[in-house]
Amino acid sequence: TQRGRVFGGELLLRMRPVGRGYGFLSYTLMRSERGEAGEAFRLFDRDQTHILAATAVTRVGRGWELGATFRYTSGTPYSPVVASTYEATTDVYQPRLGSPMSARNPAFSRLDLRIQKSWTFSKWSLAVHLDVQNVFNAENREGFRYSYDYRRREGTPGLPILPVLGLRGEL
Repeated sequence: TQRGRVFGGELLLRMRPVGRGYGFLSYTLMRSERGEAGEAFRLFDRDQTHILAATAVTRVGRGWELGATFRYTSGTPYSPVVASTYEATTDVYQPRLGSPMSARNPAFSRLDLRIQKSWTFSKWSLAVHLDVQNVFNAENREGFRYSYDYRRREGTPGLPILPVLGLRGEL
């Protein structure tokens, strides 16, 4: 039987719309752990100790808005491969893992930009937006790929720059 626990806190600062701008800043400090019955707790594989997000939006007039969001999270833990064993009967190398969840992936950071144009009609509204996610093309490694014998590894990158065009109508 597994058991788990999560504890931490969050701080949120919100800037009410003042003039043409609004935004928010949030920070979360968290710890998530799991453990088998009778064993000590260990980090959960999705633990992210630090999470920071900041968003700012400005209305430039005539239905146009410009916005930016920055996100930072500490890397997720993983169990490192410390060696490998060759299995002659299957002709395959098997990884030998170190202490569970004792290493962390690098931190994740991303800057997203958004431009939106809105139109308001008598009974409905329409908006079109362009989001460009990961503007700086940060690699944001999400894990590793290993060579056949586990002697070499390379990071598995996350999504590159991703433009998204959207349309929203409201009645």
